[in-house]
Amino acid sequence: MENATFLPLISEFYNLNRTAVNADTDRFVEHIKNMLPCTVLEIPSGAECLTWIVPKRWEVREGYLARLDGTRIVDFNTNPLHLWTHSVSFSGEISRQELERHLYSDSAHPDWIPYHYRNGYKYDAEEWGFSLSYNLHQSLGDDRYYVHIDTILDTGGTMKIIDDYIIGESPDTYFFAAHTCHPAIVTDGMAPLAVGVELFKQLHRRKRLKNSYRLILGPEYFAAAGFLAMIPDNQVRLLKGGIFLDMLGNNQPLGYQTSFQNNSLLDKIVENVFTHHVPCHIKKTYRKLWGNDEMFYNGPGFEIPTLGIAGAPHPEYHFDADNLDLLNCGQLAQSLDILLKIVEVLETDYIPVRKFNGPLYLSRYGVYVDPKVNPQGYEHIEYIQILMDGKRSCFDISSELNIDYFFTKRFCDELIAKGLLAPLCEKGYDKRQ
Repeated sequence: MENATFLPLISEFYNLNRTAVNADTDRFVEHIKNMLPCTVLEIPSGAECLTWIVPKRWEVREGYLARLDGTRIVDFNTNPLHLWTHSVSFSGEISRQELERHLYSDSAHPDWIPYHYRNGYKYDAEEWGFSLSYNLHQSLGDDRYYVHIDTILDTGGTMKIIDDYIIGESPDTYFFAAHTCHPAIVTDGMAPLAVGVELFKQLHRRKRLKNSYRLILGPEYFAAAGFLAMIPDNQVRLLKGGIFLDMLGNNQPLGYQTSFQNNSLLDKIVENVFTHHVPCHIKKTYRKLWGNDEMFYNGPGFEIPTLGIAGAPHPEYHFDADNLDLLNCGQLAQSLDILLKIVEVLETDYIPVRKFNGPLYLSRYGVYVDPKVNPQGYEHIEYIQILMDGKRSCFDISSELNIDYFFTKRFCDELIAKGLLAPLCEKGYDKRQ
């Protein structure tokens, strides 16, 4: 079931040449439009967004390095990573010495093809080159080689940003984001995209949402710059927090990095969910797990608390070894469950108001917890009763006591059902911040 949820999308698109502006990325965007009732923001190549410039369109017709007898050594059609991002056209014979400055390999991982991506972030870069395994690189002993690269690098395209905006009862909005670029790589891009899409498929099926939510998918960095530059200022102001999804399913422990503020409501919710539902996880401060688009949303002039949820660093990062063989679909399911729990806290929290004084006669109402069997649970419900003062929400109480939100809420729900509590300010409690 887990594989059926995530694998079709990942398998179909991971090996395409998904860069900031090109036809393969457009194919992915069109596919998502058929899965979600989203809109697509389009920004022309060369346009300025904040201080950033939308990259040029890059299309590859052909790209290979061959021996003079015609034997191909590396070929873009075999793996898109073989060609440096935004390589320009070049055809002709070249000496081994001259070729060297156009080759990229990594001796630390001699059998893997590295990802040469930097020119995708340099608007005026005009280079060409090939990536190959270190072992293959070392085996090149001929004096001359033939290079054939046929590409388009111009301003003839548009960057496309998927914006799935679900408007709830409150305009206050929480967003989730992931990047659509990085060709032939699975956990750095495609796997987080699949999780984000599944999350929003489930959110769309809900009959009621207290908060509003946005899924923002587009090229790394440029999508965030474009989104913030394009949407109206009043919508930017409604963004109360966000989570960037990265490196999911990479067979490393899951973890999160805090927002720059490190004290927002979303920071506290993510910490509570991970602390009580992810036994082995890592926690890092802002941009110390993986640096990504949070630097825009949480950056100067916007300062929207933006966290990251990701797998811990993995050796396959930015190599062809980050492929379907690496992917752990069970971890993708776990990641989705974590996100759903975070949303559940945002959606279900309320302020419980006591309708009794003194400690409850627990066994009378069927909520007794045996202190010999569960001493911690017994202590928790003792403290929870004291903090039900009509000012703290279920989450506030949980956070103050450092206990699982869902434990607190279940206890409060039981007391409401028995007429011992009243829920106050059921929606929009976070406006008290």
